Amino acid sequence: MSFKKVGLLGLIMLMFASGFLGLIVTQRDRSRAPSKPLAAPEPLHGAFSIQTIDDLRVGGHKILLCGVAFTKPQSMRGMVTEAARRDYQGLALTCKPVGTGTPCDGNVAPKYADAIIVQCFTSDGADLAAKLVESGILCGQSAQAGATYRPCSPAS
Repeated sequence: MSFKKVGLLGLIMLMFASGFLGLIVTQRDRSRAPSKPLAAPEPLHGAFSIQTIDDLRVGGHKILLCGVAFTKPQSMRGMVTEAARRDYQGLALTCKPVGTGTPCDGNVAPKYADAIIVQCFTSDGADLAAKLVESGILCGQSAQAGATYRPCSPAS
């Protein structure tokens, strides 16, 4: 190999090493930079709207109530939806998204499909999910919220 080729090869190797070292230093500096804290999800406020027992909305946002679900036979869906509308449609609610101090924190994701998972309270501070469980409309889901809400018995 000629002296010219060896010199060119050495120069190329030096440029490659410099670039590689620069890349390593840049990545190290990025990993040390303080990350921005995630913004806490904002509470939802608004009137409670019941399209169906599986399609609930607050202030135009589709929601799922954390820790409860409709688990009764499908043949009861219409009757249960009507009962819920009669007793709860239009209530003023304030809802906390999962991750802001709900019984479901750490057990469920903050969203499911296009719905935000929340715990809602009426203007007098009552937990809406607890009221729906007490009235037999929804059933507690212990995997999501522990013993916060009573599960339905197998016969219901």
